[in-house]
Amino acid sequence: MSIMKAIVLNEKPEEVILFLTKNELGISFPQLDGLYNRASWAHVTDNMGLFNLVKSMCDAGFIKYSGGGIVRGPNWREPAFMVEGKYTLD
Repeated sequence: MSIMKAIVLNEKPEEVILFLTKNELGISFPQLDGLYNRASWAHVTDNMGLFNLVKSMCDAGFIKYSGGGIVRGPNWREPAFMVEGKYTLD
């Protein structure tokens, strides 16, 4: 199992989205949707559940839409699993 799939399966979706938006490139919603689709919608019900989560995180300022993608917002924070050093990322 890949590290990314393990993160999606084991971590809260909010934390995963924070991780995916840690750099200025961020992630597009179709890429995020595909990631959760391949993981059988772990921790989210479906793409509308994921959309609603992204919207609530945008409303809270953790992330924002920019240039067709989702990037870190003014209230972005480092995901807990990164602070803990839970995964080895190359």
